Amino acid sequence: MATKPTLTVQQRQALLSSLTDVGPSKLIGYLPLYTIKDFLQMVPETIATSFTNQGLAAAQFGPEKCCIKSGALYIYDRTRLREFLQAQVNAISAAGLPLDPDQFVEHIALVWFEEDHPAHSIIAATFNRKAD
Repeated sequence: MATKPTLTVQQRQALLSSLTDVGPSKLIGYLPLYTIKDFLQMVPETIATSFTNQGLAAAQFGPEKCCIKSGALYIYDRTRLREFLQAQVNAISAAGLPLDPDQFVEHIALVWFEEDHPAHSIIAATFNRKAD
């Protein structure tokens, strides 16, 4: 049986920053369920509850409903995401993305968009990443 990796505090914080940065600096963050369970050695539902208690939304998708092999936990600021989507309504519609924040997260969890797809730059902006 393989041993589980031991992470430093800094490594744990770096991994968790994908989620903890939601709100202050980005609209959506996610971590693969594998990373949460095997590297962070945490329970996804516990993490989700922690963020929902802070007023953020959480959605967990298993491998059958996610383009991430192990599935993923998404944390997002529903209010700010709704505002972002409404401000980009023409681009969102043209890219074929849902305007509802919960449906948007579900859609981007399920479908992997290549960099040349019109949705890619929109999705990258929600993660506070540049679309290269």
